[in-house]
Amino acid sequence: MKKINLKRRQAGFTLVELSVVLVVVGLLFGAVVKGQEMVDVAKAQKLVQDLKNTEAIVQKYALAKGRMPGDCDSDGVVDFAADATLRTDIDNTARAAKYNYTTTQPTYGTSTTIAAADFGCLQMGSLSSGGSATLTNTDITAPLQANTWINDLKLAGMVSDSVPNRIFAKTVNEDFMFLGSVQDQSDMSATATYNAIVVHNVPQWMARSVATAINGSDAVANRGRVRQLVRTGSDGSYNATWDLTSGVAGEKMRDSMVSIVYFYDRVPAATGGIYVAPVGPT
Repeated sequence: MKKINLKRRQAGFTLVELSVVLVVVGLLFGAVVKGQEMVDVAKAQKLVQDLKNTEAIVQKYALAKGRMPGDCDSDGVVDFAADATLRTDIDNTARAAKYNYTTTQPTYGTSTTIAAADFGCLQMGSLSSGGSATLTNTDITAPLQANTWINDLKLAGMVSDSVPNRIFAKTVNEDFMFLGSVQDQSDMSATATYNAIVVHNVPQWMARSVATAINGSDAVANRGRVRQLVRTGSDGSYNATWDLTSGVAGEKMRDSMVSIVYFYDRVPAATGGIYVAPVGPT
């Protein structure tokens, strides 16, 4: 019988096998990165769409009612101070508390004893807390005035009553949008109040994508319809650029959280010039 001589096989990978493995790993890594980029793009587009959809429904309401939702005295400016909402509340607990989470159907105010979270603007001829016939929303306590614009939309039949205000105002970046007024503090225009939507805790990369989509550029953060609010401020003061330093390491970070404002109505003049007040008739 012929004896078979078995040789010991060499352990390990050959260069060819290693090359194949590296190619496969590279393809997988590229697919993962590409997939994450696609997710990021989709999230940024969703935020842009949320802002545009909100603008559309607000303008539709204005055409039907002759005022913006939440503009209870019909002076052209939404009453709630959206720029005063807390910007440094990283876990958004305080901001979430500003929105009602029940599905109670809102009603128009008719007296001074209305539950604060369950109504829109007072009707003409109803009594405010001061006892005079007015359209003001003085019966709403300040922390809950954020609900007024959504309640007005519900009362007009433009938003379903079954959707809690907190859910309706939630954004793709897991925070909330606030529709109201922003007091512009730029150098190129006189101090004035503008209707706007404020969104907090937006990752910087997403904010820049939104600015590019709406403004057409992300070169600066204090011009155009989308601007970056000063994180520690409480008015319409803006950062000049989108590159912020993180509060921890002092390094410019792609995921640093910022607050942005979208001027959906009138747009303040851009920073970079000298404001000259108009000369009226003498």
